[in-house]
Amino acid sequence: MSIFNFKTSTKNIKEFQQKLAESLPAEFSAYKNIVKEHASYYSIVFSHKPEGITIMYGYPPDFYKKYHNEDRKHFKLFGVYIKRKQNDEYVEMPMTFAHGNLQKIIVNNPTKFHKIFDFNSIELRDIKTENIKIENPDLKIILKILESLSKNQLSMLDLDDSFELEYEEKLYYPILNMEDGNYIAVDKKGKVYRLNHDHYTQIRKIAENPIQFFQLYNGQKSDLENIMNK
Repeated sequence: MSIFNFKTSTKNIKEFQQKLAESLPAEFSAYKNIVKEHASYYSIVFSHKPEGITIMYGYPPDFYKKYHNEDRKHFKLFGVYIKRKQNDEYVEMPMTFAHGNLQKIIVNNPTKFHKIFDFNSIELRDIKTENIKIENPDLKIILKILESLSKNQLSMLDLDDSFELEYEEKLYYPILNMEDGNYIAVDKKGKVYRLNHDHYTQIRKIAENPIQFFQLYNGQKSDLENIMNK
């Protein structure tokens, strides 16, 4: 391991997901298949209230439709324990799943997740799931931010699974999933940003407001390719 590997990376999360999928019983077959098949690009965000790691995915269109649209409730998973490397203590690791895929890991000190825990030590102890009603409490906030847009313009955005994203103590709300792990997002003032997790500058403002953004976007995500990479 590189001495410069200070923060948990997407590579570390992929490793954890592989170990988790191998450990879970057959009833989690959808998740096992997703881990085995899904595209390699996604990004992670560390949150602090509560502490944890949120995973954002990018899927090829066919794969996205196959799993995202399946009739499966969101749920929380309990009973997964992982050993601390320092003292061999086992700690429960609650998780949240959406559309059959791991969405959030609840863990203290999330940026050091890979350094603190031994992914090879996963144990299942009376695992149970708790269904989550599919609601989006952030959607009202996002629609208020986007109130200047027409119904037709709103229909060109990906708002069903929008969420609040914290980055460097600032809040963003993704409104367009570029399906490669990157997003278009707005802040509470309506300014529009491109979020590219592979870029040196991960977040960059591209429009002063939603109306101005639609001077760049006409419903075709491919039109935004150059903007995403700038």
